[in-house]
Amino acid sequence: LFSPNTHPNPHLILHCWSATSTTIRERSSASISLPLSQHSALSIRSLLPSTHMAFHQALRRYTTSSAAPSCVKLLPEVAEALSSGRPVVALESTIVAHGMPYPQNLELAKDVSQILRNKGVIPATIAIKNGVFRVGLHPDELEDLAQAGEEGRAMKCSTRDLPLVASKHRRIMSSSEENVQWGATTVAATMRLAHAAGIKTFVTGGTGGVHRGGELSLDISTDLIELSRTPVVVVSAGVKSILDVKRTLEMLETLAVPVGTWKSDEFPAFFSPISGVKSPTKFDNAMDVASAFLTSSKELGMPCGMLVAVPNHDPAGQNVEIAIQEALQEAEASGIQGRDVTPFILRTVAEKTDGDSLRSNMSLVKRNAEVGADIANSIRDLSLGGSTRETVLSSRPKMSPPKSRVVCVGGAVIDTVASPENEIIGTSNPGKIHRSDGGVGRNVAEVLGRLGSTPLFYTAIGKADGGQGIVSRLEKECGVITTTKSVQVADGNTAQYLALLDKNSELVGGVADMEVLSKIPIPSVEELHGVDYLVLDANAPVDSVTTAAKNGVRAGSLVCFEPTSVPKAKLLSSSNEFMECLNYVFPNEDELFAMAKASDDGGVESEEGQDGSDEYKPVRDAALKMLSRMASDKAHIVVSLGSRGVLLASKADALSSPEFRHFPADVVSDIKSSNGAGDTLCGAFVHALLRGAGEEEAVQFGM
Repeated sequence: LFSPNTHPNPHLILHCWSATSTTIRERSSASISLPLSQHSALSIRSLLPSTHMAFHQALRRYTTSSAAPSCVKLLPEVAEALSSGRPVVALESTIVAHGMPYPQNLELAKDVSQILRNKGVIPATIAIKNGVFRVGLHPDELEDLAQAGEEGRAMKCSTRDLPLVASKHRRIMSSSEENVQWGATTVAATMRLAHAAGIKTFVTGGTGGVHRGGELSLDISTDLIELSRTPVVVVSAGVKSILDVKRTLEMLETLAVPVGTWKSDEFPAFFSPISGVKSPTKFDNAMDVASAFLTSSKELGMPCGMLVAVPNHDPAGQNVEIAIQEALQEAEASGIQGRDVTPFILRTVAEKTDGDSLRSNMSLVKRNAEVGADIANSIRDLSLGGSTRETVLSSRPKMSPPKSRVVCVGGAVIDTVASPENEIIGTSNPGKIHRSDGGVGRNVAEVLGRLGSTPLFYTAIGKADGGQGIVSRLEKECGVITTTKSVQVADGNTAQYLALLDKNSELVGGVADMEVLSKIPIPSVEELHGVDYLVLDANAPVDSVTTAAKNGVRAGSLVCFEPTSVPKAKLLSSSNEFMECLNYVFPNEDELFAMAKASDDGGVESEEGQDGSDEYKPVRDAALKMLSRMASDKAHIVVSLGSRGVLLASKADALSSPEFRHFPADVVSDIKSSNGAGDTLCGAFVHALLRGAGEEEAVQFGM
């Protein structure tokens, strides 16, 4: 490789030289391991002069690249998320070690992590452990960190302290058997390590700033300096209320740091949403933040971060503000200065407000986590997809949707089920609440994705809640493809269904908020070219579903329909224009009868054979009527019959007589739930067709 007869590649030499027992994470997120051998220990001085110069040019480029330094150790979950493009949010460790007492600090850390995970985001708490810079902690490490502050094993670290604390830890650990030593990173230090790891979003409580009287003392937090030179979005409740808010914003303006407030024109004062200071700008949604950040860092090449201030609307704010003023006076009288001021103020205020400040502090951090997760998801979406309907960046090329042989169009719904422990009474009822991802279109896409068919999914979600999490989980856990064009992010809520059950798990009542599904985007004929199967549910408006079906026919796709519910099935089946597009329909028995009855001549009744000799005759009659209205060349109806199995009704062409085959179900003694069984059958059936199976084989595979 390094023969004297060849001209060495300086980049290759540099990579080999710097990769001793180290994994280099390239910009493409691929990982390679390059162990150093004795033969590559080439003296740089022995290189030709031109190569020597090229080597140092490569060295400068390498040492200023965004690859994670080898001294930064990523938790495997965090490393996997970053390499696969999944959103990650950084969390500081000072708030855990010094910001509040144990065990409330640990409870908050766990709650924040869960909030992020619920939105499809991976949490990464950043700290120094025994001299190693850590990005992401295991649960047992997080618990040890939460106790380390009170035990004197956690040093507060700003940016300048990172090398000093790491070096000190290494000396201590090499010369003794002392307990685990921690460095608890501040906002500034967390930003620096987050950026080194490739993380773009960071959630905290409050940021530092210009201290009161800072125009004389020059007591200014390093957080502001780090914001000016490290491209990370910092989501906080504003600057800490013990600081000078107005001068802090003036300093950030001088440092050219973009600053905005979340859905407010007034910059918040940490505990209170009111500071009396106008915000430089207002962010109405996460896409606004993501667009501004990517414009700053990618298009303009600005090295700075961005501060997003989220107002804290906890009602205890005013009482806490009064207590803060009193604590400030006590700190000054006691001669407390510098980095010791903030912990003293927080402890004193907690005592004065009987815990109100602690509860308010925990509340605002959780709220910041919700906003931060949405921002991280939006940065990921814009980074992958270029432009969106909300933010048009015309200078960026639009990405074509990934090719897939199957496209699903339908609803993504957050399902919440409440089950009381006893009889329901007219007040609060103790019980269990379960939340899960649902929606017929989403369910079918999940099945197809888990089986390996990589469907492209079209749906609509809201800006304000967990819709981004549904989409992210489909992508990362199920292998479903989405694009910024296939997922419409609309004002309002993601579709939600709330069911209240009694103690016997029988439905008492439910509420469905499905308004956003009226905005499900419809794939065009061009987008469906090359797609073998188009799967539709009935959640979009009738006109939209009909247009999608017609586009599928024009593109040469076979059109599949999952009726979703009896009312929706009946509504769509009344349209001949829609029905004649269909090749496959997947109704349950009730939906089949509703669709058949929607025909002009009144349909059929959902009764068993009058003499009891043929219980499936009404089902066959209804299916026969449906087949006559479906696509003339090839049509199949797969009817779910519950415990009685599945009935397949088929016609090969317009002239052939329909054929019927019944597939009995296996006997199952312990059924936990039949929810989504029909959706699963539909997804598995289509997957089998994609793998070359016939319809009968596909039914058996689906069952």
